[in-house]
Amino acid sequence: MSDRAAIDQLTEATLAALRAPSVLNTQPWRWSFLGDTAELRLDADRRLRALDPDGRLLLISCGTALDHAVTALRAGGYAGSVERLPDETRPDLVARLGLGARCAADPRNHDAIYRRQTDRRPFAEKPPATADLDALRAAAARHDVRLRFLTPDELPSFADIAEVADIVEHAEPSLLRDLRTWTSRPADERDGLPGRTVVPDTWRTVPTRTFRRDREPLGSGTDGGTVYGVLLTERDDRRSWLRAGEALSDVWLTLTGHGLVASPISEVVEVSSARRALHTLLGGSDHPAVALRIGVPADTAAPPRTARRPNSDALGFPGQS
Repeated sequence: MSDRAAIDQLTEATLAALRAPSVLNTQPWRWSFLGDTAELRLDADRRLRALDPDGRLLLISCGTALDHAVTALRAGGYAGSVERLPDETRPDLVARLGLGARCAADPRNHDAIYRRQTDRRPFAEKPPATADLDALRAAAARHDVRLRFLTPDELPSFADIAEVADIVEHAEPSLLRDLRTWTSRPADERDGLPGRTVVPDTWRTVPTRTFRRDREPLGSGTDGGTVYGVLLTERDDRRSWLRAGEALSDVWLTLTGHGLVASPISEVVEVSSARRALHTLLGGSDHPAVALRIGVPADTAAPPRTARRPNSDALGFPGQS
């Protein structure tokens, strides 16, 4: 295959990757092309300096983009070849992605890339089926990540951790500055979380993050069937964070394909004391990367979509940096 044809295939995959979820919709990635390879790099200007000083959420977000791209390649009949964190002298270089070997087209999850949305509304009273939850565990395990669902006995403590994390984020000026920056973005920036994507405060088993902005109506759900899962990694390092992001993408696309909806609970890992408490609650061995609330949708209408950066802003073509 010529470099031009390879670039065309990779371009389609990286365009699909721009639909990936990211913490506070920061979309902290940039793709560039080198011959028949696409490079995924951190966009440091989009880093949450106070909420994410270690770059954990930055790499998780980039991991979701990487998995979206690989999913698109496999749907097109290419296995995808990935070098993760390939150059220690270039910490901004997250991965190199090539087409890999030709393979039977695998459409799994591809359609879900364009249907997946974050839904912060209360979910239905009916819980997800056991078989669906098993499929989500398997999706995480494909990336050497464990998806651990909280038990009813653990939920009160998890709710306390989420609530305290939210209080801390609104009490600490630097943390609050990050939140306000990314929840009050100008419309022409096409990123962040506009007020229409969040919902008013109401009683929940686990309280949602307080954005304190104009909100959309709640919807008809009770949240009674919502389940709460945490992605866990064996180690707490950059490679593990990237893998957690890939797992997050796979889990979210899989649940979308199963007719479920979700929203992230990242505040429980953004605040260091909350992350330690969650680590202890879940047994003190594996490390929590991010949490999700997952459920059956209560409303037929889709939630409002978040904006996406222009393609030209996140993709660099040959001759561009």
